Amino acid sequence: MTTEKLTLKEKIGYGLGDAASSMFWKLFSMYLLIFYTDVFGMPAAAVGTMFLITRLWDAAFDPIVGIIADRTQSRWGKFRPYLLWMAIPFGVAGILTFTTPGFEVTGKMWYAYITYSLMMMVYSLINVPYASLLGVMSSNPKERTTLASYRMVFAFAGSVLVLAAFQPLFDTFGSKQLGEYANVPVVVPADTTVNAGTDQIYLWDNTVAMQSDIQVRDSLVVLSAKIKTKSDKAFKLGVYDPQSQQYAWCSFPQGSDTLGLKRDGTWSDVKVKLSRLPHSLVGVNPGQLKVVTACADINDFEYKRVTIKEVDQQSGTQKAVMVIAVIAILFFMLTFFWTRERVKPVQAEQSSLKNDVMDLLKNVPWFILLGAGVAALIFNSIRDGAAVYYFKYFIQNEDAIDMSLMGLVLPITYSTLYLVLGQAANIIGVILAKPISDKIGKRPTFLFAMLMASILSVVFYFFDRNAIVMIFVFQFLISICAGIIFPLLWSMYADIADYSEWKTGRRATGLIFSSSSMSQKFGWTLGGALTAWLLGVYGFQANMVQSEEAQTAIRMMLSIFPAVGALLSVVFIFTYRLSDKFMEQVSGELTERRKHKGE
Repeated sequence: MTTEKLTLKEKIGYGLGDAASSMFWKLFSMYLLIFYTDVFGMPAAAVGTMFLITRLWDAAFDPIVGIIADRTQSRWGKFRPYLLWMAIPFGVAGILTFTTPGFEVTGKMWYAYITYSLMMMVYSLINVPYASLLGVMSSNPKERTTLASYRMVFAFAGSVLVLAAFQPLFDTFGSKQLGEYANVPVVVPADTTVNAGTDQIYLWDNTVAMQSDIQVRDSLVVLSAKIKTKSDKAFKLGVYDPQSQQYAWCSFPQGSDTLGLKRDGTWSDVKVKLSRLPHSLVGVNPGQLKVVTACADINDFEYKRVTIKEVDQQSGTQKAVMVIAVIAILFFMLTFFWTRERVKPVQAEQSSLKNDVMDLLKNVPWFILLGAGVAALIFNSIRDGAAVYYFKYFIQNEDAIDMSLMGLVLPITYSTLYLVLGQAANIIGVILAKPISDKIGKRPTFLFAMLMASILSVVFYFFDRNAIVMIFVFQFLISICAGIIFPLLWSMYADIADYSEWKTGRRATGLIFSSSSMSQKFGWTLGGALTAWLLGVYGFQANMVQSEEAQTAIRMMLSIFPAVGALLSVVFIFTYRLSDKFMEQVSGELTERRKHKGE
């Protein structure tokens, strides 16, 4: 057996593989549910059922892939060739998953089931061998922890990349500014067809600062404005079509914060979906539409950046995912070319499938780690899946800052900042995992991190929509805790593979590492399905103002429910007994056995 030290290039190469996987994993975790409910057009409860059915099959498929990979023989090794064979199918399947076909509801359901199932099977075919690769690149436990840390750092870096890039890519490909109007409205007489009561109608002049020559297609059109007010008076915002001399209004009730409006004297980003107009927008030049507001006193309100924008959510999503897919394919290829397989099993002959499965079923630490992994992924997947809903439907104020890029002004949303901050904190957690675990051990480090995550998550529930700073602070702290545990999990699975070989004389790296992927899928399955079902149970309606009950449920999905998952993982790992000192002894004995075999 070689004791060759892993090079920096090989560590980076291995890390890039999980960067590729995590880019799509994060897309699935953060955006797939809201894509299916708000863009694709499926009911939340139906999405939850689909997640359960397809992901349970996918989780069961992982051990099958592990068994096949263990028995693969090629000039590139057992696991590396799958990175080459599956990279392009991985990217193509991802694009198809985020594509909305022009089918009726039943046809869309069939399409979603087929494409998502295909994506998850391809994901298993590349990710299970990739995960197993860690167990055969080095036999040194500390080298494996280092390799696992590289993997996690690159995984979270890939997540940061996709979360930071997705919204700007979506805006670039799926959003077109049709008109930007002067900031100061002018008074015009109220139209007799409108019952404005004591309110006066104010009309923006039709000086268009920026206007597209392309006519509007049949897609989502949004009226947006920055509004500052401390008034609790009711008012209306909408558009006026001079040809039909009709108005289309969105009402803001007295004292109500809705559609992004905050009555606290700060600038609010208000967005109104123009789904009901007096005159069809299809083929209409946006210059003929006028933005209007109706209120008792215009001096109670300040306005800026009043715009009409076309948002093609389906095309924008698909094209953004295309860019991400190309990057993922490139990363997988680099992993294939920059890594090597070194560790060979002690036994001379290939063990039987029956022996491998029986060894696994007798491996008590494997069951414990499986339970801890499932619980940890429930914690993560519920928080991830509900985050965009939290900002869209509870915070109700999306735009945080404007970023200028090559002359373009790109609004960066609070949800994007929240998710990117979480991934950056995850990376800090990953970096901290090795020095802390080297000092106090993997098991105590895991216990402390998940216990703190549970406590912080419960506190998170009590923040209201105005506590933006505290929401971000606690997201940072919780995400550090979450980041700490994942390199530990992967390193502990490698320890379990060694423990099984030490105890039985047989090694089944692919089968054991596929079980780690299976635990991820089970946790992700339960967390994703629970998120969708809870939305349905509490009366969630896509692209509408949510009831108080639905908003409370969304808040609990970022706090109370994840805290339960974190506590379950603590219970499981408390019973884990493979200490670092014991595994050093196991590793030493295996090294001696391999030397006697002449490796």
